[in-house]
Amino acid sequence: MRNQTSKIRRLAFILLLGVSATWVGAHVRLIYSGNGNALYWTAPQSISVVINSDGSDDLEDQTHVPALRNAVDAWNGVTGSRARLIENTSTQAQASRNWSSSQYHMMLFDEDNSSGFFPPGSGIVAVTPLTFFTTGQIIDADVLFNGGSFNFTTSSESGGFDVQDVATHELGHLLGLDHSGCAGATMYPYVDPTVILHRSLSADDARGIESVYPVSQKGSIKGSVRRAGPGSVVKGAWVGARDSQGRLVGAALTNSTGNFTLSSMPPGTYRVYATPLDYPVSASNLGAGRTIQTDFESTLSSTITVSGTSATNMGSLLVGDDTLLSLGRPSDDYPLRVSTGETTPLLVRGAGLGNGVTLEASDPSMVISNVVWLSSRVSFKLSVPVGSPLGHADLTVTDSGGQVSILSAALEVTPPDPQVTLVSPSSGSSTGSVGLTLIGTGFRAGARVVIGDQVYVDAQPGGCVVASDTSITLTTRASIPGLHDVTVIDASGVEGRRVGAYLAQATPVINSVFPSSGVSLGGTVLTLTGQNFVTGCQVEINGVNQPQTTVVGLSQISVVTEVGVPGGPYNLSVISPSGQPANVGFSYVVNPDPLLQSVNPNAVVSAGGETITLHGLEFRENLQVRVGVDPLTGTGGQSAAVSFVNHTTLTIQTPAMSTGSLAVLIQDPLTQQASVLPAALSVTGPAQESVGGGCGMISPSGPTTWTGLLAGTGWILVLVAWFAHRKRRWDPQLA
Repeated sequence: MRNQTSKIRRLAFILLLGVSATWVGAHVRLIYSGNGNALYWTAPQSISVVINSDGSDDLEDQTHVPALRNAVDAWNGVTGSRARLIENTSTQAQASRNWSSSQYHMMLFDEDNSSGFFPPGSGIVAVTPLTFFTTGQIIDADVLFNGGSFNFTTSSESGGFDVQDVATHELGHLLGLDHSGCAGATMYPYVDPTVILHRSLSADDARGIESVYPVSQKGSIKGSVRRAGPGSVVKGAWVGARDSQGRLVGAALTNSTGNFTLSSMPPGTYRVYATPLDYPVSASNLGAGRTIQTDFESTLSSTITVSGTSATNMGSLLVGDDTLLSLGRPSDDYPLRVSTGETTPLLVRGAGLGNGVTLEASDPSMVISNVVWLSSRVSFKLSVPVGSPLGHADLTVTDSGGQVSILSAALEVTPPDPQVTLVSPSSGSSTGSVGLTLIGTGFRAGARVVIGDQVYVDAQPGGCVVASDTSITLTTRASIPGLHDVTVIDASGVEGRRVGAYLAQATPVINSVFPSSGVSLGGTVLTLTGQNFVTGCQVEINGVNQPQTTVVGLSQISVVTEVGVPGGPYNLSVISPSGQPANVGFSYVVNPDPLLQSVNPNAVVSAGGETITLHGLEFRENLQVRVGVDPLTGTGGQSAAVSFVNHTTLTIQTPAMSTGSLAVLIQDPLTQQASVLPAALSVTGPAQESVGGGCGMISPSGPTTWTGLLAGTGWILVLVAWFAHRKRRWDPQLA
């Protein structure tokens, strides 16, 4: 039996409703496969997006906001594009979860599959539904994260998907881009949870969005890919252009006639190459409607010059026959990061990688050493000189027969990670206006600082100032209170973080404690609601620390009480990490706490009058029952008629109540001890009989078959671009 290894990965792919059609175009764009029309926004200069305020259950309150804003800024930073994502910060928009409405273009975390896109076992990490006309005009798009099945992180926790990395890719789909064959592009279809380099756009991503929504005309390279000898065209060949330093500048696919256009190319000298789109990106990673041919050899052209805004016609690039030699597999972690001034050990998988094969980078200043060949992989070390330009470089293998395979943009050259060694002062008011100095190394122009829910961008109003490569200064804005990491993110996407380096101070506020009394033997579960509850807050009752305290979020704390002295009310204090207290009353009683454990039956109708049984512990005479209470505060709800059966059983007659999932509370009116069971009852309304009257509607005429429907002008279709997190099996002997 062959030794097999499985690796969890994230796969992005496109599902289109429609039939195949011939695609024509410059960059790799999302298309409607029914007619080949590329998708686009009619007013790209102001595409409204909404960051839902709820965030992910995996993250501290509001820390998803800077990650998503950074993803938005990545696309807005392409100066040659008219496309701009404008955040709608209205309270109403941020509170909305109605992603299916075209009123808002949402970015939100779906923790319970309310969208229907994330059934158990689906493997989808995030999804971008787009609604559009058959003309290609986009009328709605949203980014949804599968918070119910997957973990998300903004601080590189193991096993979590980086929010900014995922969001930047998905926003590319929202703008109308398909996947890229460049291994280092943000729109590359695979990524490992440990990879964060898709946070920043590659030159290929930038050229792509510039070609869709150009500010002004730029130069271009036009040509075709044909087979040497017969001269027949190659459809769906991946075509890239390197600059004089070996960095990838732009790429495109050939169309059904073998032609391509590399758009938005700055003046310079380039070498163009064609390579088959088979590994690690293949036709299955692109939307439907394209023909992808891979039976040819990677081929590099001679020098081509672009000047001004003119189009340079390079003629035909002639490619040889298919070869068994290939480089790159989806199980590799692309892009392969290499840092300036450093030597990095790397491994690349492929086929035909045996003796007599040579390996080189498109940047000749890079030094490759310690090369070890196996048939299905090559390991090596790669050294990048100090001062080497950032960006993406290709890897090329050549066998003894002269056959070639090019892996497009396999390497991403980054600076070393910035380091944050000191933040001064280390605390200040959460209302802002505190001057901070960050000391460290590797700070570069264009860096951004993230503290809590705020982002400070170098040289932007209200941002930060990179004073030197060792110093950054800023003045804080109002932010969420709490102990925050201070993170410096380089423009390349790499980051340096000092954990818990800044405390945004705020006085806690207690709105309620439920229940307001508990048994003196301890073990009562309390829920505190309020404001400014931050990690590190402590709770004391009558001066006694309560170690079983959990800060659920800024507005909620859970406490399991310690042993106390009967009496009160005593001060229950929430004390912030900086020593600021908030107080509320709490009493200890001798009686044991009642505990509600289950309700039977749990499905009732809203009209009331049904008998249901409550099961639990320490029930006693005179307990009160309310249905539909707030499960955190115990307030509200409707009283029910109660019958005491024994210390573990009560029966009640249900009152008239609203429909939905309702909490049930039992409470001792004398001691105020209480227990609540959230979502205890599922309440439905009576069946509705149809009645006459009202208005009638006749469906408008339209196509009566699926073929006709898809061909009809103005009919709305839906495209879904998603990340699927799957286990991909690969054989180390054959991969």
